[in-house]
Amino acid sequence: METPKEYHYTYYSYEEWGRGYFGSRTCRCLPEEDVKYLGSSKDKTFKPKYKIILKEDYATRAEAYTDEIILQGHYKVVENPHFANKAYQTSTKFYYIPSKEEAIKNAKKGGIMGGKIGGKIGGRVQYENKIGIHGLTFDERSRRSKEIGLRHKENKTGVCGRSKEKMSEDGRKAGKNAVETNKKNGTSFWDEDLQSRLGKRGAKKTNSQKWKCTETGFITNPGNLTQYQRARGIDTSNRIRLS
Repeated sequence: METPKEYHYTYYSYEEWGRGYFGSRTCRCLPEEDVKYLGSSKDKTFKPKYKIILKEDYATRAEAYTDEIILQGHYKVVENPHFANKAYQTSTKFYYIPSKEEAIKNAKKGGIMGGKIGGKIGGRVQYENKIGIHGLTFDERSRRSKEIGLRHKENKTGVCGRSKEKMSEDGRKAGKNAVETNKKNGTSFWDEDLQSRLGKRGAKKTNSQKWKCTETGFITNPGNLTQYQRARGIDTSNRIRLS
């Protein structure tokens, strides 16, 4: 039923056992009566059948946009294959991130060279204009993120809608990909120089500490003091740090 008043709300539409979509909407009927509208995804393969109203008491559309931006950014909806969002909302318009193939094509034409650059540009625009998430205080961002996370947990939507088996499978894939990427690029623990530097730095920091046995008064670094106390049957908690 159409009303003189405008209602602003955020929603999550989704396919049965399929992908989902985060968005915001303004209508002239009660949000729960806006049943025919299931989103504005440009993905023609996305066929949502259901919609959950996440929040419907916004005073303005700008407030709804803000939560939509937070949701989309938190779940990285454009890069995440679970979602049908093809673009990030930027308060007043959508910011589209091209696919790898489109990025290469655009680069040859002199256009934006891929999603990373596009994401940086979009982020800078929001930061400079204090819109979207950059228009909120730290406490406001923290509070809204918790509220949105709780709604997903209660409604079993988004990543909270996955089964334990699916979460385990996704975790294994992510871990495997991370290991293969680090090994290929020589990063993280596969970087021998990094391991050596970190090891020396840690040893130097530890060996520079001076600890005293409170029973005998013996002073040395923590590692040697542990060996000293164990050899004499002294509880290793009987120590104080001097430096």
